[in-house]
Amino acid sequence: MNIKTLFIVTAAGITLAACHSNTYHIKGSAENMQDGDTLFLTTDMVTGIPCDTLVVKNGKFSLSGSADSTCFCMLYSAKAHQINATFFRENGNIDIRLSAEPSASRVGGTPCNNEWQRLNDSLMVVGKAINLIAERIYAHPVSPAEREKGMKEIEELNKQFSNKVEVAAERNIDNEFGYFLILNFSKDIFSATTTKHLISQMPKELRQRTAIQQMEQELAKQANTAEGSVMPDFTLPDAEGNPVSALAEIKKHKLTVIDFWASWCGPCRREMPSVISLYESYKDKGLGILGVSLDNNKDAWTNAIKQWGTSWTQVSDLKGWESSAATLFNVKSIPCTVIVDQEGKILRRDLRDEQLRNFVADYLK
Repeated sequence: MNIKTLFIVTAAGITLAACHSNTYHIKGSAENMQDGDTLFLTTDMVTGIPCDTLVVKNGKFSLSGSADSTCFCMLYSAKAHQINATFFRENGNIDIRLSAEPSASRVGGTPCNNEWQRLNDSLMVVGKAINLIAERIYAHPVSPAEREKGMKEIEELNKQFSNKVEVAAERNIDNEFGYFLILNFSKDIFSATTTKHLISQMPKELRQRTAIQQMEQELAKQANTAEGSVMPDFTLPDAEGNPVSALAEIKKHKLTVIDFWASWCGPCRREMPSVISLYESYKDKGLGILGVSLDNNKDAWTNAIKQWGTSWTQVSDLKGWESSAATLFNVKSIPCTVIVDQEGKILRRDLRDEQLRNFVADYLK
């Protein structure tokens, strides 16, 4: 079950492309900090390397400057990194209130920062509900029925989470905040259809930016392997080196699960018993599986096949993440599944565990 992160503020460092002179004035308060304590400002969300320093005095801090673009930043305590706030450095007076309680800091004062705080306030409610359910069904022994009920509740909350981000993007489609959401959260939160719709609503100035044009090119490529399309064929060698055509293999079965995996992938190994059970339960009713490994080492790949005793067709070009099939299907993480009918029409993508079993059972009943 994919539980969405409560705070989408953990994205990598992001500089937006608006090129105009921004004069910003940051003023704020810092809870439980002493005179002389240091705050670091960073635009790099991965390394946290500071680009500026602020000093606390009487529980307050300030910084003024100019920049040629709107930039996503983090302000954090040098002593206690959990005291932090993410915000947009943009033209205007930016208000920041740092709290000692994680996630309780607040930002505002400028358009992007007001919208950022508004979105995070709404996501916090959903995120807390997701975390409570997850703790209930994963941290404690529960019955299969209770776990399934909780997973469905989380799935519904995930939809609410996505919808809130989508609404925020559409509400800000003509400004830097909407651009920020579309650029950085389309892959994790929006469907391809939603992303296309949002981009189509952007003003020409934003849509002509290089990053959006590259995104449109990627979406066009993904359309070939999206749900509802007929998959393109690919040919890869099996463990004995014999070429295997994916479409030829698929035509042998009423329903085929293309399973992208690797011997080094922990989640793949944990889920393999479930995949084996699914295959054994439905192979006589028309289910086929085509395993596509993202391994680099042939021995590791073939040993994993022997260890599990899988009897379905397995292929790999041993190119890891550069696998031609993984590239063709835009596979960004594994395990990943693509479910196709006998003609190669893509019915669903990324179903796993009970969701996958339920879909197969319903299709082959």
